[in-house]
Amino acid sequence: MQRVKRLAYGKAIALVLLVFCSIYSFSINKPVDFYETENNQVKLSDNNSNNHQWNIAAGQWYSIEVLCDTCTAGLKLDETTLVETARMFTGQVNISGNLELIIDNNNGEEVEVISLIAPNENYPTVRPSPGEIHPLAEVYDCDNSDSCIDTESSILATYLGSSDLNEEFYVNGLLESEQSEFVGIEVEVGDSLELSIAHSSSDIDFELYFQDELIESYLGSILTSSTRTNFLENPNVVFIPVTDNGRIIIKATSQNVNTLWSLKILNHPPVSSMMWNLSDQNEIYGHTSKTVIIDTNDTTAIMLNPTNLATGYSYHCLVGGTWLAVAEGIMDSEKENWLFPLPNSSAIRVEFTGSAFHLVAQTENFADGKSGYDAPSLPPMRITSDNSSWPTIDLTKPTTNGEFTTSIGDTADVYKMEITAWEDSVHFVKFEIEGDIESLEIEMISKDMDDWSEIESKTRTVVFGKLQVAMEVPRGTHFFRISLINYTANIDWGNYTPPIEYTIITTYQLVDEGEEPWFPPDENAEKWGSIARWVMGFLFLIPAIYLLISVQKKKSFAERLKSKKQRLNWLKLQLDKGVSPQQNRRLLAKSLEAVAILDWEDACETWGEADVSYRTENVAIAAWKLDPRIAKNDGSWPIMIGVYIIKGSWEISALRLDSPKGQAWNIDSVTPRFLFSGDEIFLDSMNVGNKTFVSVELSGTATSVDIELNGRMDGEPAASRVAATLYRISEEE
Repeated sequence: MQRVKRLAYGKAIALVLLVFCSIYSFSINKPVDFYETENNQVKLSDNNSNNHQWNIAAGQWYSIEVLCDTCTAGLKLDETTLVETARMFTGQVNISGNLELIIDNNNGEEVEVISLIAPNENYPTVRPSPGEIHPLAEVYDCDNSDSCIDTESSILATYLGSSDLNEEFYVNGLLESEQSEFVGIEVEVGDSLELSIAHSSSDIDFELYFQDELIESYLGSILTSSTRTNFLENPNVVFIPVTDNGRIIIKATSQNVNTLWSLKILNHPPVSSMMWNLSDQNEIYGHTSKTVIIDTNDTTAIMLNPTNLATGYSYHCLVGGTWLAVAEGIMDSEKENWLFPLPNSSAIRVEFTGSAFHLVAQTENFADGKSGYDAPSLPPMRITSDNSSWPTIDLTKPTTNGEFTTSIGDTADVYKMEITAWEDSVHFVKFEIEGDIESLEIEMISKDMDDWSEIESKTRTVVFGKLQVAMEVPRGTHFFRISLINYTANIDWGNYTPPIEYTIITTYQLVDEGEEPWFPPDENAEKWGSIARWVMGFLFLIPAIYLLISVQKKKSFAERLKSKKQRLNWLKLQLDKGVSPQQNRRLLAKSLEAVAILDWEDACETWGEADVSYRTENVAIAAWKLDPRIAKNDGSWPIMIGVYIIKGSWEISALRLDSPKGQAWNIDSVTPRFLFSGDEIFLDSMNVGNKTFVSVELSGTATSVDIELNGRMDGEPAASRVAATLYRISEEE
C-alpha cells in the first residue's frame, strides 16, 4: 500500500510541474472561424444587431456586457425597464419572461455582447476526497487540431468566435455567498485541457486539484482576476497536460457574493502516430505531443517553420527496418529548422512537443546530378562492388549539377563515367568546374577493368582562373572526384549550413574507335546453325515445288483439252444437261489458264472454230461468242478473246471492245482478273510467244463489237484491229 502511495505522490508532483510550466497569458488579435467537428458546431451570434432577447425564468440570474466605445444599451423584462442606460447588467429576475437588450449604436461601431443567462447554481460547496463520488461537468472534446488552433494567436489558443456563454464550450456558475464551489472534470492520460476565464461579474479565483482513486494533488491557483473581467478584454489562458487517469477538481472562489462566472474549457485528446504526406498537406497542428511519420528517402531534407511558438522536437530515421535516433531540440520561428535523413533512410519519425504548435514544412532534395543519390566521397574499392549509388556523368550532356551538403559533412563527391565502345578504343574526356572554384579540387581516375588498378590519375586545382582536367581513357568505368579543400568549419551533423553548389561542364571526343570484336561460335551454335540452314533451305524450296506441281497439273489438263476439241460446244451441252452456270464458269476459268500453255493453233482448235479471227506477222487475235446462259450478270453478252504475240514485245497493251454502231459497250467482268475500265481491258506487258485468253461480259444495247489491240510494240506505238466485226446475233441464228 505504501508503494502505491509513493507512486501516486510521484505522479502528482510531475503533474504539478507540468501545469506550472504550461501557464501563459496572451492577447487575441482577431477572431477566426471555428469549423464543425463531429456533431458539435459553434454558432456565431450577430452581436452588431440592435436587439438581443433571452427567455428567463423567475429566480434566475443574468450577467450581460456590451463592449463598445460610444454606444449605450437598456435592459427590459417584457415591458418593464430594468436598466435604462448602461453597458454592464447583472441581476436576478423575480418573474419569468423575455429579457430584452436594446442597443443604441448611432455611430455604427462594431459591438460585442457577452451574455451569461441562468448559470448553474447547484455545484457542490465541499471539495470531494479522492475516490468519493462527485458530479462531473461535460467538457467539449476537440478531436481535430486543425480546427482548434488559431494560427494568428500568439500561443495558438482556440478562439471560438462566440460571446454566448451558454454554449457547450463553457462551464458557468453562481457564487451566491463567499463559499467556494467545486466543479469536477474527468481526464485521461494524454489529454490537454485548455482553460480561460470567459466572464466574471466580480473578482474570481480558480484553483485546481488532481485526484485519482487514492490521493489528491494541489495544482495551484492558475486563473485569477481581482475585478470584473471577460475573455475579450483579458483572455487569460492556460494549457494543462494530463499525465494520469483521474479527475480535475476546479475550485471557484470570490470575495463578493452573487458572482456570476464562466470558464471556457476545451479538451484536446491525444492522437496516435500518423503518416504525414507532405505533397498533400504541408502544415501540422497539435497540442502537448504529436508524432508523425514521413515517407521519404535519404536525399530529401525537411525544413520546418513554427509559425508562432518555439516547438520541441525529436526525430528518428528508419534504416534497414530499425528506428535510429538522430537529434532533438527546440525549433525556433526565427530561423530555419532542418531535419536531415541518415544514409539509406526510408522514413523519418518526428515527435513534436509543446502546449500548442503549428508548423509549416517544405522539402529540399540534395541529390547530386539528378541521380537520386548523394555522391559518395571515394570510388568503390573493388571491381565487384555495386557502383549503382555512384551518380553517372552523361558524357553526351554538356553540364551536370551537384552540391556539397555541408550540414551532413558532405565535402567530397565522386561520379562515375561509363564508356561503352570497342576494344582498344580511345576517348578524350575533359571536365571544367563552375562555382566557388578557389575552394575546390578535382581529380580524374582511369581504371583498368581487368584488375581495377589505376591506369592514370590527375589532380588539379585552380590555374589561371580555371579549374579543369582532361585525360584520354579506354572503354570501361572511370571516376571523377570533386572535393572541398581547406574546409575547416566545425559543424555538428544535421546543423544547417548553406550548401556549396557547383556545375561540371563536360567535353567528350572519340579519338580511336578501336577494333570491332569477333567471337567464334561455340559447338551448340554450329550444331543448331547447321540444322537451321537445312530447315530454312527446305522451306525456301517449298514454293518452287508447289509451282512445279501446279505447272505440271496445268500441262496435263491442257493435253486433255487438246484431245477433246470443241470445248465451247461441250460447255453448252453441260448447260443443256442442267449443270449450273456457276459451275460452268469455274470450268471455263480453269480452261482459260490451261489452254494458254498449248500452241496457238491447238489452243484455237480446242475451243472450236473462232467466230472472228485476225493474224499479221506480229500478232494473232481470235474471238468466240459464248452461250448467254453462262454470263454472271443478267442481260450481259459473254464472249471469249485470245491474243497471241508472234513478234515483238508489247508494253502498256490493252484490248478495246468498240461498238461500231449504237451505244458504247461497258465491260461488266473479265476472267482471269485483269484491270478494265469502260470498254478497255488492260493486259500490260506481253512478250514473244505470250498467249492470253480472257472471257468478257459486255453490257449495252449495241449489236456488234470490233476488237482492237493497242499499246507500244518495241517502244513504238502500235495497234491491231480485227478486220471482221463480231455480231451478237448472226444472220444464221
